[in-house]
Amino acid sequence: MAKRREEQPDEGSPAWMSTFSDLMNLLLCFFVLLFASSTMDEGKIQQIAASFQNISFSIFNQTTQMVQNGQMVSGGVTQLQDVNSLLEQVGKAVDNSYGDDSVSKDSNGQNPESSENGQSGGATDAEQNENLSMEQLQEQVEQAGLEQSEEMYKEISTALESYTIDERVQIDYNYEYVELDMNGALLFDTGDAELKEESYVFMDKIGAVLETYKDSIIEIEGHTDNVPIHTFKYESNRYLSTARATNVYEYLMENADLIDENMKVAGYGESRPVASNETEEGRARNRRVVIKIYNQLSSSSQE
Repeated sequence: MAKRREEQPDEGSPAWMSTFSDLMNLLLCFFVLLFASSTMDEGKIQQIAASFQNISFSIFNQTTQMVQNGQMVSGGVTQLQDVNSLLEQVGKAVDNSYGDDSVSKDSNGQNPESSENGQSGGATDAEQNENLSMEQLQEQVEQAGLEQSEEMYKEISTALESYTIDERVQIDYNYEYVELDMNGALLFDTGDAELKEESYVFMDKIGAVLETYKDSIIEIEGHTDNVPIHTFKYESNRYLSTARATNVYEYLMENADLIDENMKVAGYGESRPVASNETEEGRARNRRVVIKIYNQLSSSSQE
């Protein structure tokens, strides 16, 4: 009987291993490409880091301005517009204040404020120069704001006169804003915050004036005298003044083309009198609504 021949297994690796090896190679190439594409250019990183060496950073409050690389920056973000001449002057003032060798020295050429161990007062001098430059900067900003407010004051005065309401509005200005002061009796009944119907025409004219400056910050303030009030509608003078300012705001928003995000409303009650509350005349002056129209510089610092 013939013996059955046993089949010999095929030489080499199984077929599935070739497919698996190809897959592994493809995955390896894929991850190599990912790694290569994510590798940072160290040269560019060094250039970026070097570019920050000449830039100074500071923390400012809401109403502070700074000059950095020849540009006026407000709140670290908003750049002021139409103040190129101011920027040039302020930039020169800052450069001159640091470059001015105005530190007094004694007959031996030494700083009289030097310490006993021979160390110079250079740090103190730098601080003094920095304080001086910031004072000069603040003066420049206030002067520019005052010029803008003065121009607005003239324009608004002319507009009030053309609307024949100039005698019913007291107008003033400073380096931040132009202020319109309106007597409360012109707008409200005693102890009430609802606008009187006879004041609507007057308020329409005020709204027409404000429309010219709708891109600026406009703040409406309510004020009262010190006579206490406590009613079902108004618990105190603070509530009454806030309600009056709010009603003026709502009327203007409904009847004038103003920008809501630029409007502010506040009620101060009796806390900010402009006259003595000892007399009836003084109390009448304290019962008022004030509208502040901020100039371009001040409006930009509040954005």
